[in-house]
Amino acid sequence: MVIKRLVMVVVVSVLAVGTTLGFVVGVVSATPDRSDGGIFYESRPDEVALYLNNIAFVRDSVVLPVGQDIRVLLPMGVYANTLILTENGERVQNYRLTPQSADNYYSDAMLSSAAYMGGGTVYILSWETNASAAAVDTREVMLEYLLPGASWAPSYDMTIIDNQSVTMTFMAEITNGGLVLDDTVVSLVAGRVDLSEQLDQVAMVTANQYAVGYERDDVAGGGLGVGLVDLQHVYGLGQVSAQPGDTVYAKLAAGTLNARRLLVWNAATQQETDVIYKVKNETNMPFAEGIVRIYQDGLFRGSDFIETTPIDSEGSVTVGTLPDVRVRRTESQEYHAEGDDYYQHTATLEIHNRGTEDLTLIVLDRWDPQAWDFRYSIEPQREQDNQLRWEVTVAPGESLLITYTFRTDA
Repeated sequence: MVIKRLVMVVVVSVLAVGTTLGFVVGVVSATPDRSDGGIFYESRPDEVALYLNNIAFVRDSVVLPVGQDIRVLLPMGVYANTLILTENGERVQNYRLTPQSADNYYSDAMLSSAAYMGGGTVYILSWETNASAAAVDTREVMLEYLLPGASWAPSYDMTIIDNQSVTMTFMAEITNGGLVLDDTVVSLVAGRVDLSEQLDQVAMVTANQYAVGYERDDVAGGGLGVGLVDLQHVYGLGQVSAQPGDTVYAKLAAGTLNARRLLVWNAATQQETDVIYKVKNETNMPFAEGIVRIYQDGLFRGSDFIETTPIDSEGSVTVGTLPDVRVRRTESQEYHAEGDDYYQHTATLEIHNRGTEDLTLIVLDRWDPQAWDFRYSIEPQREQDNQLRWEVTVAPGESLLITYTFRTDA
């Protein structure tokens, strides 16, 4: 923990017409200033935890003298009801937050990088300390609070080497909209804080990526849920310096990873085949959910979403479709009135391989749980969520038909 010690600065003010004296001064540093017999201090983070949704948790520690009135300028935009104030390790029971115009405290030079347009509001924190009860001349003050204006996002670059391996670089993109970071100890939290209402979910792992399975069965699909704090992992980044408006990039992990290239056609939802790489996380830290930029043969191939991927588990990246494979699903039904009325359904799955290599394809479809008397030309595997699965191989230039019939009530 970094603890700032007080540097006493004597402020001499000249009264002019229309000037307000007292604690209204231009704050240009985090050094505590002394004015009218009190201490005026601007809070800046010694430690900060950045979340994925533009929320930062700040911890600021400073050693102040006893027997002095203290006023602390909190950063603009701080969520006032999240403040935790401790003195010598004990929670301060009574304190006051007074709103003031930010124009009185921030100079144009200080906030030029943050594009400050005026009209903002800041809070002045004050509290009373029983100086006679203090056994020492100083007190250790800690402030903790949440505020907007800084966040981070996982960013991945994946280069396809072949059908069984890729190189992956995991970067942190830190967007600093309003904090002054001066060798601040930064932690990156793969989670979201919801202070008021539910947040829109980011894109989840696709149905196809989850349906084709994982090497380990204990891997859960999906991404972050919604709650007060939904935490995946905390990445320790170390000391960072940045001004408001800066974007900082830092590498978290990189390496050549084993992968499985799978070709998938979900006949229930699409008329094309997906190329999915199941990438095994063999780095020393989990992958947070985020966007992957994909490269192959020296070209950019597009972007996709990767789900949360623990160490030694598989993450899913869809890298496109197969242009030389044609697929189509058709279904017909025929009414039968003899005996108990019913409909006879016939589903046909067509696969045409127009490429020059054998096509090994995972075919997925859904079956109606209210249907009966299923009959298949090629027997599938029945999986959870009413899913049918075939794994077939089609020679170059050849076609394959999968047909099945079933009945439903009329």
